[in-house]
Amino acid sequence: MKNELTPATNVLKEVRVFLEANPSEIITIIIENYVRSPNGLARAFNTSSLMKFWFPVSRMPKNGQDWPTVVDMVQKNQRLVVFTSKASKESFERIAYQWRYMVENQCKLSQN
Repeated sequence: MKNELTPATNVLKEVRVFLEANPSEIITIIIENYVRSPNGLARAFNTSSLMKFWFPVSRMPKNGQDWPTVVDMVQKNQRLVVFTSKASKESFERIAYQWRYMVENQCKLSQN
């Protein structure tokens, strides 16, 4: 049966297969979020069996703290880091709001 999550879950299952085949790799996904259904993103990740790789919001660095090392993330099997463009998804779906944990470089191209 197809639903609004079918395309996302197909891609996320490919991510799961990759992580299972490559136990020392880490993947970061940044989602430009247009999902309106409550828990829609969380449901897609659960359906795809990716939660066993999830890097939890509770471990995200705060107040200038350092990120964990790659070795630490691999040992804990927390190798999937997911960010969303909607702040509300962090408290309700436990998906990190991207602008709380990252910055965007500002650059200007000069004309010579």
